[in-house]
Amino acid sequence: MILGQHIKRYLSLALPKRQSCFLWGARKTGKSTFLKEHFQDSPYIDLLQADVYQAYFRPPHLLRQEIIAHPPKHPIIIDEVQKVPALLDEVHSLIESQKDYNLFSAVRVPIALSLQRVIY
Repeated sequence: MILGQHIKRYLSLALPKRQSCFLWGARKTGKSTFLKEHFQDSPYIDLLQADVYQAYFRPPHLLRQEIIAHPPKHPIIIDEVQKVPALLDEVHSLIESQKDYNLFSAVRVPIALSLQRVIY
C-alpha cells in the first residue's frame, strides 16, 4: 500500500511515558486507520459507536474512573473525541495528574475554520 508506506515514512507517534497527543485531520485521511494499525494492543474507544458514545456522554468522568481503576499498559486511543467535548476535560485531568498515561485522540476537523474555532 503506497499511502501506508508514505505515512510510515513521515509520521512517527512514539511518545515517551506521560506524553499525550491529538491527531488532527480532515475526514477520511487515515487517522483512525493509522492508530488501529500501529497501536493494535491499545484500548480503543470509538465514539462513532452509539453505545460507546452514550456510555461516555452522560458521565464523562467514567473515562477517568476506568483508567485510574485499570491503568492500561499501552496508549489509550479515543477516536472522535470531539463528539463528547466534556471528555476533553477528563483527558486534560488525566494528563495533568502526572501519571503514566499515554493518550491519543483522533479528532476530525472538517474544515480549517473548525480548527480555528477549537484552538481559539
